[in-house]
Amino acid sequence: MTSTLHPARVPDDDLLRFARAVTRHFYEGEEDADVQPLADVAAEDFRAWWVLDDDRVVANLGVFETDLSLPGGARLPTAAVTTVGVAQTMRRRGLLRAMMRACLDEARDRGEPLAALFASESEIYGRFGFGIAARHVAYRTIRWRVRFRDPVDVRLVRETMPEEALRVWPAIHDRMRDQRSGSVAPTTAAWRLGVLVDPPGWRDGATTRRLVEVPGRGYARYRIKDGDAGDGPDATVLLSELVATDPEAEAALWQHVCDLDLTARTRTWLRPVDDALPHLVTDPLALGASTGPPLYVRVLDLPRILTARTYDRSGSATLQVVDPDGYVDGRWSLEAGPDGASCEPATAEPDLVVPVETVACLLFGGVPATALLAARRLEERRPGAAADLDRLLATDRAPWTSAEF
Repeated sequence: MTSTLHPARVPDDDLLRFARAVTRHFYEGEEDADVQPLADVAAEDFRAWWVLDDDRVVANLGVFETDLSLPGGARLPTAAVTTVGVAQTMRRRGLLRAMMRACLDEARDRGEPLAALFASESEIYGRFGFGIAARHVAYRTIRWRVRFRDPVDVRLVRETMPEEALRVWPAIHDRMRDQRSGSVAPTTAAWRLGVLVDPPGWRDGATTRRLVEVPGRGYARYRIKDGDAGDGPDATVLLSELVATDPEAEAALWQHVCDLDLTARTRTWLRPVDDALPHLVTDPLALGASTGPPLYVRVLDLPRILTARTYDRSGSATLQVVDPDGYVDGRWSLEAGPDGASCEPATAEPDLVVPVETVACLLFGGVPATALLAARRLEERRPGAAADLDRLLATDRAPWTSAEF
């Protein structure tokens, strides 16, 4: 069905109404205390879109103006898509597609070569050209089973206050991003939201946010939610982020969150696939590892991305990118090496034919081209081209974004 409703940018004086629509479409609290912090964040480094039907907000989408780290540490401007929702009574009318097209067109016009998002329902966004750039692991550890092989002094960890965390933690996070591609930077407003702001309606029965750190070297933030076993401690540590810049600080923070008094388990859902934790403990099965929510990326300017990242070896590839929306559709020739790279339109026969959503899987070294070939997610026109591309795009560390947005 073709919609007669159209997306529009939200006026600055209507951000509270936009925020209330976001919480309604996510089935969250609509009290002023819950909604006002979102409206405050939307007033900074944020682009808000909505669709109105007789002055009622029936669809919403937001974009944080931020950047994403590439292999080698470069950062590129990125449209971080968030707060996406459509009223149940207005589905199947093309509202999401219209909003997404509007926000991607604007991102391209603003010189943002990437868009990124986390998906509540992951199968939705492939049709808009988003592909998995960073896979993640979730843990549900069992406290009495977790033993660390080579414990460090947990007294390195101390509690900190929100104002101090806001002053110090962004620099720690940025140092981590020097070593990790696929990492989306929280905006200044998002840092305030994740450290300073903590209304009761956001806690889902858990405690206020706990903030701990190894000063200057790492930090963790979490809540504790009590259980109802009735025969002993049954609380769960809900770990929302743990970042460290050296192995000792990382081990100390993990020891802290996995062994809190009166708790029975620790849950976290956004860890890198090459995480240190399974190698820190005597029984990796005690971590209850499962698949976490991946970071999805939409490529809007392929040459800019491929020439901004680094390469440890020399190589070349000609890619035929299939992009129905036209942003990067065409044939591209990549010549790359330790001294730099070029990416230009090409006329030569392609080595690989790659749908645009699959391109995002390759750029950060997060998913091997050979695995995508086996899954028929790309087509190899030259035998061995997928393995050659894997060697060219290889990275030392897996891509990772440490917190959802």
